[in-house]
Amino acid sequence: MGIISAAKKLLKRNYAMADMYMVGSGQPIYSTFTIAKAVKEGYKASPTVYRAIFLITKSAASVPWIVYSADNEPMPDHYLTKMLQHPNPNISKQDLFELIISWLLLAGNSYMKKTKVGNKTNELWPISPDRLAVVPSKDIEEWLKGYALDKSGMVDYEPSEIIHMKFFNPANPLIGISPLEAVSKTVDVDVDQQKWNKSAMQNRGVLDGIVSVDREITSQKQADELSDALNESVSGTKNARRLRVFGSNAKYFRTARSPIEMDFNNSRKENRNEIYITFGVPPQYAGVQESSTYNNYQASEIIFWVGTVLPILDDVADAMTFSLQDELEPGQRISYNNMAIQAIRGIVEGKAKAALYLFRMGVPFNQINDLFQFGAKEFEGWDKSYVGGSDIDADPSSKDDPTAVRDIEEMIKKKVRILK
Repeated sequence: MGIISAAKKLLKRNYAMADMYMVGSGQPIYSTFTIAKAVKEGYKASPTVYRAIFLITKSAASVPWIVYSADNEPMPDHYLTKMLQHPNPNISKQDLFELIISWLLLAGNSYMKKTKVGNKTNELWPISPDRLAVVPSKDIEEWLKGYALDKSGMVDYEPSEIIHMKFFNPANPLIGISPLEAVSKTVDVDVDQQKWNKSAMQNRGVLDGIVSVDREITSQKQADELSDALNESVSGTKNARRLRVFGSNAKYFRTARSPIEMDFNNSRKENRNEIYITFGVPPQYAGVQESSTYNNYQASEIIFWVGTVLPILDDVADAMTFSLQDELEPGQRISYNNMAIQAIRGIVEGKAKAALYLFRMGVPFNQINDLFQFGAKEFEGWDKSYVGGSDIDADPSSKDDPTAVRDIEEMIKKKVRILK
């Protein structure tokens, strides 16, 4: 074996080593788990994968984006807020975010190119991870030289021109790894089980055993004709699980376990649950009805948003804020309006109601601040107990120091309203 062949074989075995070689040499790094591969072998092949990605992308893309001030106030008139509502002339905000988030879930990477008028970004354009590659720098302090387009092998875009979102990959921080890649073996098993069941259904008379007849067969043609006649009479959906009796002292010998014995149904349920768990989708929320009730469906919706969708949105928000920081004032950030999310709004409204009840029962605001982690700064009287009425809608004007009561209640409402 030649040196080149041995090196290729070694690098094939160890993708992490191959990646590190490319980083060290400053060559473009293309993902081995492409969008085309992920769609063909996962998204189109597995209904469970399709359902998981459908739920996450539709939910995440529905959330409005906005610029927030250093004081955490929304800035609806900021030009970046308006740009995010209409990112470019050819694609809607919903479609853009569905696309980039589906790329994250399928390939672990997602890219958007910024176009500017002067120093202001006025459009965002998605670029497929199959077309764009990270070009690392040999200098560890520079980290990234830029991005190569369509296997050009050179820097086509500077780092400042591209918003790169990725799921963290410890083997190579420059390029992400997708949940589909992590669960790909389970998806392959599930798809193969579907194919097996389909073939077993169509060819049941052949796969389960051999038929031997007590008569002389003088040629292979005669044996084939007998086999074809048997297959025609017992295979196909209309003959599923039916047996037929032939003459000539025919004997039947089972050579394989039945699908019941192999328990494909239960193993496929385990595959389904593992895929949902990897993507962060509670099975009840995805529509699995075996153990679903109204209460655990509501809980699964909250788990889905808090445990899966919001962390993805936080990653996207951080990437956009970082990439557009030269267009933001100190303390400003790009984020999503969490109060537009029904499941989160219910949590926040419950938190607001609980906080107001506690305050009107006489719990000092500093204790409420610690309990609900509002992050309010200390002010005069925040450790004082203002005893209110038992009715949450009671008019506080009749209580001691009504102005302070109203001010603190408004602060609670405001803190809860902007709580992340």
